[in-house]
Amino acid sequence: METTHLRTCFVLLVFGLTEFGPSTAQSGRQQVHGIMGESFTFPAPVLTRGFLLHGELGAVAVIIEGIDYILLTDTFKDRLQWDKQTGLFTITELKLQDDGEYKVDNSDGQRIQITFQLTVYKRVSKPTVDTQNCSVLCSVENDRDVTLSWTREKEILNKTSSPHLKTTLSLRLDIERHPETYYCEAKNPVSSERLRVDSEEHCAPTKTTKVNLRYIPVIPSTALLVFPGVFLFYFIKQKPGDDDGDEIKTLESGRRKGEADWSRTGMNE
Repeated sequence: METTHLRTCFVLLVFGLTEFGPSTAQSGRQQVHGIMGESFTFPAPVLTRGFLLHGELGAVAVIIEGIDYILLTDTFKDRLQWDKQTGLFTITELKLQDDGEYKVDNSDGQRIQITFQLTVYKRVSKPTVDTQNCSVLCSVENDRDVTLSWTREKEILNKTSSPHLKTTLSLRLDIERHPETYYCEAKNPVSSERLRVDSEEHCAPTKTTKVNLRYIPVIPSTALLVFPGVFLFYFIKQKPGDDDGDEIKTLESGRRKGEADWSRTGMNE
């Protein structure tokens, strides 16, 4: 707290200000987002006189007569820049710890102070899918403000999120067998990743179904051709004089026996 007070006094001496507070300035407030490891530029220029404040640190940089700036803390050492052409402050190599409230105080003319609430996010991870019986499970590593959703033709089918960080977000979808394209999308305020899922690849009809549909109508016509042919072949293969010859001989023997019996009866009479 003492260090913050000393920095504030330094700024007051530099600018010769008699008052130091938001009540002496026009003010505005913006919610802004940054990406971890990348840069963020505050869209509020200070061309000749002004400074940048951050939370409890107070003033962290001061601009002197548009020539150069003085960094007042090691927190942003080698990471805070000021462009004398545009008058904009930039923080490079953002860290999650850089979250918080920043104020750009511009005293080029009428004093203007703009407040920025900066939230730093990681880029969202790429989702993965696992398929079982036309049921697709999409998963992604959870983090701050991450949402996971299933979409089809820009229509959101279902969606989930969780306040419990460092866990896995999962969302299941039962897809249809006829051709459709679905997307599993993971997103946060600064980035998004989506994965395409084609129903033909993850929910193809079974081979058994295809075979049955193809061959069932053919069975009756095939039977009509095959069975008469089998019987015809059987009769053609039978040799004349085998079974038929034995049957003729039996009939002939019976006829002769009958004639002999008839002759004896006539003689007895």
